[in-house]
Amino acid sequence: MKTNRRNAVTFIISIVGLVSTLITARATLGQTRTAILQGQVVQATVLKLRSVRPKPLHTTITPKVRADVLVVKFREGTRVRERLGLLEADLTNISPVEEQLLQRANLPRQRLFEDLAQINTVVAPNSKRFVKRLFVRTEAELDAEKREGENRSGEELADLNLYHRIFIADANPRETEQLLDQLNALDSVEIAYPQPISQPAQADAAPTTPDFSGSQGYLLSAAGPTSTTNGIDAAFARLFPGGRGAGVKIIDIEQGWNLTHEDLPPVFFQGGPNRGDSGPWNHGTAVLGELAAAENGYGITGIAPQSRIGVSSAVDRTCILGICWWSDDFENAVNRATAQLGFGDIMVIEQHALGPDSGLAVDSNCNPDQFEFVAMEFWDSYFDAIKNATSRGIIVVEAAGNGRMDLDSSVYNGKFNRSVRDSGAILVGGGTSGGRAPKCWTNFGSRVDLQGWGENVMTLGATGDSPSHPAIKVNGNDYNQWYTTAFSGTSSATPIVAGAAADLQGFRKARGLGPFTSVEMRNFLRSTGVAQAADSRQIGPLPNLRAAINAHQPKRTLKVTFLNIKVVDNVFAGPQSLAFNFSVNSSSASTGTMSFPQGVAVNLPANFTLTAQEILSDGITVFVSTNLRSVISFNPKTGAITSVWSRPVHVLRSFPQGMDFSGGSPVLGGGYRQFTDRSTDASGYFEVTYRVSEVWYPVFAQ
Repeated sequence: MKTNRRNAVTFIISIVGLVSTLITARATLGQTRTAILQGQVVQATVLKLRSVRPKPLHTTITPKVRADVLVVKFREGTRVRERLGLLEADLTNISPVEEQLLQRANLPRQRLFEDLAQINTVVAPNSKRFVKRLFVRTEAELDAEKREGENRSGEELADLNLYHRIFIADANPRETEQLLDQLNALDSVEIAYPQPISQPAQADAAPTTPDFSGSQGYLLSAAGPTSTTNGIDAAFARLFPGGRGAGVKIIDIEQGWNLTHEDLPPVFFQGGPNRGDSGPWNHGTAVLGELAAAENGYGITGIAPQSRIGVSSAVDRTCILGICWWSDDFENAVNRATAQLGFGDIMVIEQHALGPDSGLAVDSNCNPDQFEFVAMEFWDSYFDAIKNATSRGIIVVEAAGNGRMDLDSSVYNGKFNRSVRDSGAILVGGGTSGGRAPKCWTNFGSRVDLQGWGENVMTLGATGDSPSHPAIKVNGNDYNQWYTTAFSGTSSATPIVAGAAADLQGFRKARGLGPFTSVEMRNFLRSTGVAQAADSRQIGPLPNLRAAINAHQPKRTLKVTFLNIKVVDNVFAGPQSLAFNFSVNSSSASTGTMSFPQGVAVNLPANFTLTAQEILSDGITVFVSTNLRSVISFNPKTGAITSVWSRPVHVLRSFPQGMDFSGGSPVLGGGYRQFTDRSTDASGYFEVTYRVSEVWYPVFAQ
């Protein structure tokens, strides 16, 4: 199995006396652009351009969307902000990067100010149309998060501060259509659209609590030649340290939960209102049960019972001048969760919403109430919130939706086409519990990555309660002891994939391996999963934790001996005092500070050696970094710093698994291969000479 992880690794070069994060992860060396950092002009890595879709000429308000809540996104670089109920743009001290963004949009400043004046005449506190910034975290937090995400991903991200909502009292659909068309006709507006109506992605379908874990077939062995079960083999993962999701945080995005259920651990985070009606409560409780129900001998056991769980609500209540709206708040639910999660943690999205008209007929026998519902990332603000999370290394597992739709259809205008845009999330379809065939209602297509059980899921709550599948109410009306065997939809499928990701991430952490990103996790689970049943509708394989863990078995132990380093600096003459850092896979070491004359190879201390085991198909990766001084430019008149070039020099070579390091030596264990690698900084370089050999463990006859 090939992954891009080693080849994508980049490294942060420490800058003495300056900020250490100028150079960022996963970027191509040698490409620069101008940027601003703490008031200084900085040359930074070129980012992959962000995709901007064409705006509609006309918007029609249908029962699928809100007529009273609009989402408006302004062009990048405009600095549009809501101030006291009006929209302003402060373009004083605008950065070169922002100036370039305005030029790319062909947006003169005067036109921007004219557009805002026009909007403020129809959207103001006295007009029963109220504007409010969409993302509620502070502007500084969102700015910092954007910088970090761009640094990690190498891609431009949307400025979430440019998203706003317009609330309309006594909304008239035709007037709302007219307002949206006026907004989309303005050059300063990137997109304006009515807020979709979302739902949980579930298809219809004090006495001692018994142990129901025997009914959790999704935990059992994966399908195979000798297996009669069709699970993800979570039981196998539990044989290994970390295989219960230890060290991984998970936040669930939906509308409500029963957080006092007897089989749930305490949450580490709760954001937004918890809807109190039974539908959201039972749905959210079922999801949390699949993920992390306690391993306590009663009820059920979650796929990742040692993970830490949190919740973030996708609804909100907004009141302005005594007028109140209940509205979807999905963007803030995702953004709140992003702030609470770290690299390699997991976000679960359990919502879907009505998409555009497909032109297809409703099938009254196949979940007609959710026909044409699609994954949340279809809408721009939702996509940008998710992209922001995955760019920071958070794994996002998202329900594909229960609308029976082909997401490759042209009606979606390429929004589910990865060659057009890619949120980085893992989209999950719903398959049969016995054979991995697509359920009739599941969305499908090339964008759907993996599947989980879309039916017959044993978990917490009374979701799916019906005469044919009655809820298990251990203590009557005490909902803290309710269980179900009938959780279904892409809602039940999504936590199965998320739980598998948590177990695999925990396993990797316990072995000292770097956590997977969202894209890496989706590729790895796909490559090691059990293929779906033959069907033209792609919903992807079912995760197989046994195969995923077995793929991590080490191949060989290799020894890397570092011999000498030569530094040539075309900017600074004379010797330099440098410390070098070495790593080979998860093994690392550092030299003390040493003096390096220009162009002279300096021998390293004897036996400066690291050993590492080959992991996966990547074999080993050798990396060397140092604190080579940055290039700083000054304004000759004022003395102010005008640019800082951090000189991202490094040596990086990946050796594929199984490469021959014997050097042709006929002596067992006596051969090696020697390499000299040079950094790529055009203003200087360093060369490292090192040897790689295989470590042999001979077995002696007794």
